Amino acid sequence: MSVDNYLQEAGALATLAGILAGFGISAVIQLLATDRRDRVITATIVIFAASTVMFLYALIVSVLSFAAAAELNNVPSGLDGINISGLLVLFGAVYVFLAGIGTSGWIRSKIAGVFTTVFALISACLIGYVIVSVISVFP
Repeated sequence: MSVDNYLQEAGALATLAGILAGFGISAVIQLLATDRRDRVITATIVIFAASTVMFLYALIVSVLSFAAAAELNNVPSGLDGINISGLLVLFGAVYVFLAGIGTSGWIRSKIAGVFTTVFALISACLIGYVIVSVISVFP
């Protein structure tokens, strides 16, 4: 892999992780500002907080790997393990984030909860299919 491709991939992953971490922390802040205190809100806060922390880990891994590659002007093969862990945590964070979306509808009503849960499950299946399809291309 060339350094340019590596930098583009690390930059793309950092951008994705940063944006989704921002959405996650926004959800946490919004839910903390509500006056209601029931189990669904608490669970949703915990789920979005977990996804935010996971996205932040992936963001730090991507940014630091990007910086190392740019500074060394080559692909740092010594960071393969941590890069893989960052990518796997990013994949997991997407699913945790989808779980937060699925549970957030239950705050409003049963119907909204059913719809958000179904939409989150459909999205999780589609994202899983894409991840498996892309990963299976590599030897």
